[in-house]
Amino acid sequence: MKPGAWKTWLLIGATGFGGPAGQVAILHREVVERHKWLDDEEFLAAMRLCMLLPGPEAQQLATYAGWRQGGVAGGLLAGTLFVIPGALLVTTLAWLHAAGEHLPLVAAAFAGTRPAVVALVALAAWRIGKKSLRSPAAVVIAIGALVALAAGVRFPLLVLAAGIVGFLLPFDLAPRAGGKDAHAAGTEAAIPVASADPASARGGSSIHHAIITATVWTAIWGAAYLGVSLLHLAGGRGADIAALFTKTTLLSLGGAYAVVPWALDESVARGWLAPAERFDALAMGEATPGPLILVVTFIGFLAGWKTDAGGAATAGLEGAAIATLFAFIPSFAMIFALAPLVRSIRPTSGLGRAMVAIGAAVVAAIVLLCLKLAVDSFLPDGQPALPPIAVAAVSALLLLRGWASTPIVVAAAAAVGALLQSIF
Repeated sequence: MKPGAWKTWLLIGATGFGGPAGQVAILHREVVERHKWLDDEEFLAAMRLCMLLPGPEAQQLATYAGWRQGGVAGGLLAGTLFVIPGALLVTTLAWLHAAGEHLPLVAAAFAGTRPAVVALVALAAWRIGKKSLRSPAAVVIAIGALVALAAGVRFPLLVLAAGIVGFLLPFDLAPRAGGKDAHAAGTEAAIPVASADPASARGGSSIHHAIITATVWTAIWGAAYLGVSLLHLAGGRGADIAALFTKTTLLSLGGAYAVVPWALDESVARGWLAPAERFDALAMGEATPGPLILVVTFIGFLAGWKTDAGGAATAGLEGAAIATLFAFIPSFAMIFALAPLVRSIRPTSGLGRAMVAIGAAVVAAIVLLCLKLAVDSFLPDGQPALPPIAVAAVSALLLLRGWASTPIVVAAAAAVGALLQSIF
């Protein structure tokens, strides 16, 4: 492992704003251009693998780069430091939210972020929809998924059904006629399989490595889960938090937004979040560095805190730590198991169609979440609330034009909420 590598990974984790695209750009600058730990071909191959896997792709890409630099220890260091700054900040904000729930200005500040969150989710639906709904069949799948979700079909079942439908369809769901997609396809095709790492050239040994690694990480997960259960952490909710957020990561095919709506609904159903706190969880995930999946850290804190009527800070901290740990164990496991095969893995046409179909279902889930949040924010009493609508419109304009970053928009919305509270 290179001396001082930890400083680079900590810097990447602390400045990883802008979602996966921004985080991947930062990784490329530091890992490929500045330190030359990976070349462009291997970076692209690793990114392709991470995009196919469930879980936060930028964190997985950092873990892979760390593994290439310093083995398992390097991967653990890179992947952990990529997450820690955002996780600590989200935990701090969750503590402020919980402790200040009955303080008017704090409550108003958090309430002020909610219209901005509607704008953020709407833009995410638009951004992901443009990439995912590129054929009539994909649009039909998205509409069917939206109807199914509105009718009460559970998201995990919908993901499975969409994947099967996409895999079985006899035609391409996302034709690449030209432009950036054609260029990307040509770039991927130009990556020679023969340039794979020595480990990936030995198919049998790599598969054996994957099986052994998966077994070891499954044992690690089991031991951690047993410890959380026996110690009754997070006010006795630790085991449930661990199970839910492990499942959250495993279901997050196509990015965190694929599963965040489901995770929020599950948390509300369990009583860990109030319906309005869905806004706050999303605001924390969007406005802090690191993967969006860190919304689970916010949820975990509140799940622990709410086990005690007086508000148990210790249980909250335990809940945040458990949620974060179990959300990222699967990511480490998958990267360490598949890393030696990274250059030889190619998505088959059937797998590609399945991923596009799942992406269409994800768009439906995001649209439904946006509609629910919009109703809660804009029609709190069944009547249009003009200030939230105005804040959402201004937030959307600032983000679309690139005049302000997400953290600044969220902070400004919070300030508007606090100001309105102090005036009225």
